[in-house]
Amino acid sequence: MMHNSYFSEDDQNQNQIRTPIMARSRNQLASAYAPGAFFTFEGGLGACISIPDQSAVPDVADINTQTQEQIMLRLQETWQSWFSRAYSINSGERPIDPTQCIDGMLLYGSTLRPLGVSHLQFINPLKMGYAPAPLSFVCNTCGMFREYESVAEAAKHIDVFSPSNCPNPKKKSNCKWRQLDVVFVHWSGDYMPATPGMWEWSDQNQEAYQNGQTCASCGCKDFLLHTHSPRIGEWGFECANCGHRERATWLQNDKFTTEVFRDTPRAPSERRMEPISYRASSAYYVQAEQFVVFSDRDQNLLSLLSTQNAAALASFIGDKYGYGGTEPAPEEMKAILLQGGHDEKWQTYERYKKNHGRAVKMGDEEFIKETEEEMRKLVDDWTSGEPPLIPVESELPVSMYAQLARREEFTSRYDPFALSVEHEALMRSKVRATSELGARAPFVRFYQLDSDLAPKNEHAKQLQEARTRDLMDKLGFAELGLIREFELCRFTHGYTRVSATPVINKRNQDMPVRLRLFEPLKNGKRPIYVVKQANEAIYVTLKPETVYQWLQEVGVTDLPAWDPSGKVKLGGPILESAQPFGRYFSLLHPSEAATYRYVYTLLHSFSHLFMKSVAEFSGLDLGSLGEYIFPADLSFVVYRNGTTMDLGNLSSLWRNESNRFLAHLLEPSSHRCNSGSLCDSHGGACPDCIMVPETSCVAMNRLLSRAVLRGGEAPQEDLSHAGSSIKGYIEVVNGTTAI
Repeated sequence: MMHNSYFSEDDQNQNQIRTPIMARSRNQLASAYAPGAFFTFEGGLGACISIPDQSAVPDVADINTQTQEQIMLRLQETWQSWFSRAYSINSGERPIDPTQCIDGMLLYGSTLRPLGVSHLQFINPLKMGYAPAPLSFVCNTCGMFREYESVAEAAKHIDVFSPSNCPNPKKKSNCKWRQLDVVFVHWSGDYMPATPGMWEWSDQNQEAYQNGQTCASCGCKDFLLHTHSPRIGEWGFECANCGHRERATWLQNDKFTTEVFRDTPRAPSERRMEPISYRASSAYYVQAEQFVVFSDRDQNLLSLLSTQNAAALASFIGDKYGYGGTEPAPEEMKAILLQGGHDEKWQTYERYKKNHGRAVKMGDEEFIKETEEEMRKLVDDWTSGEPPLIPVESELPVSMYAQLARREEFTSRYDPFALSVEHEALMRSKVRATSELGARAPFVRFYQLDSDLAPKNEHAKQLQEARTRDLMDKLGFAELGLIREFELCRFTHGYTRVSATPVINKRNQDMPVRLRLFEPLKNGKRPIYVVKQANEAIYVTLKPETVYQWLQEVGVTDLPAWDPSGKVKLGGPILESAQPFGRYFSLLHPSEAATYRYVYTLLHSFSHLFMKSVAEFSGLDLGSLGEYIFPADLSFVVYRNGTTMDLGNLSSLWRNESNRFLAHLLEPSSHRCNSGSLCDSHGGACPDCIMVPETSCVAMNRLLSRAVLRGGEAPQEDLSHAGSSIKGYIEVVNGTTAI
């Protein structure tokens, strides 16, 4: 519910006032200017609130069915996760109503009921409406106060704002009116402009009402607003006629919460709204999600994310991380191939088998080996295709099946299994993809440059590539290169106020934060603002054997057994040891040194170091970058986040700086903090060093520490090494001390 209706019903029906449209980038419209956000235009004059475009035909996002499916999967998980976390504080002593946790459109009684596609509209955020808000005004000269319910009502009383038309009944002055830039907000998601009355509950009428809209002493409806105190909470109203002050301050109750509680005794703080400047960040938090876009040919991967395909996901994980399995017997393979119409493939196998029999009879060892290799190649092709012609059931350990069974505890944004599937999609479509000779490759390794990124002189190219390999070794990188088009989908689906997370602590008491859907479009559907981008990105993978050595040096308590020379990749044991820390890090509490947390912290810290360095060398603003982390694959991506034309800043960075950029990552100055010892003694992460704007960070600036890179005091989450130091990854790579 928005307090201001902006336009009266008659005005809307007669189209007397049309919602204006603002001009901003798609990313801005989908986030900072999404419906419900307060803002001012250039110059800071006039506060407004964003509202959905009310055109008869909305700008529908150009996305395929597969992308819609990915969005719906994320939405359902996000809504469920939010509701579960917010409703978890419900208790017999202090009951919480489900509507305090999430938008009523998503509820059926006390059960979450996610909206289907038919109730949602995927919107390309090209247009966004706005209206003046709050519609409350105060005179700088005499303190007179005026408020209006809609733009239409304010327009009818425009003569009030004439400097010579002072409405003060006691002291006429040359009025200078200004829009009041303070609003009241509540974690219910509602806001209110200033008003003399306070919302209370009427037992007699069984409804909320505003007590104090007229002076209790003389009945006057005109009020003065005193704004002299530097503390907003101490401002207050007094009657313009008799000077009576009904309340010491202008504090306000939330109407929605008042209606929920009705006459139930509750602590006043649960209803109390907070007066803040509409410019404050806590006035509005847009709720957004993002994911790697699956190509049309990778739909078999997308299907793995469905909860109905647990067996297929288990098989994928087993195959990807080398857990192996038992191949079907030749007769079983024959039956599978013939049933699928692949007769010629089995006939080829039979020919090699006959040749192998002849070679055995002849005693031709070389021919025997050759035919066995060819038969082995055929079987490998059948069992390792995408998808395989002959599925091989992987032999996963019991602990992996246990992890798969608790996937919902990880939530989609940090689900290591979902991220593993997304990483495979990225590998197939970009990192392992090939291109025609002479065409620009989708992925360019910095140690195997193409003609676009390489120096024109062949000798200089060879020297640069050799130096790159040397620096990669010193940084512990197994892979490093440029993704020319990192395809990402980002969507916003709602907002909150006061807090960006489902629970907030106020006066030592947890409060549920309500997730609000955006206001409906003209067709009644709820908008989901979708932005797809395909910008340049830098892809990095760490060396698994070095990561394992580092974990041994750190001394994590749950380090899994792993043989670097064996078939099982390190990602497998990492998945087995994965621990959920909650979508909003509600499960992230200090505990013993754990493998998964340290791996995530290492990748996350490296990613932030990369972003800081990219911003320094490329000219891109730090807030224009983003990150994506794949913990089981020891990989991360740093990408340019934007929908405007990609000017190739990251490829230019490599052409112009190349190894100077990599060398910078090793310099001690890159790992220091301007806050010095204060930051070092509190986990080694703060805004002066490794933290980045939260719009650029995938993990809310949690699980970060410079110590995991260069050594130092252990992260705050590690109780095993509390007050003591750990070795950094770069130190382990280069011996005992960092270079």
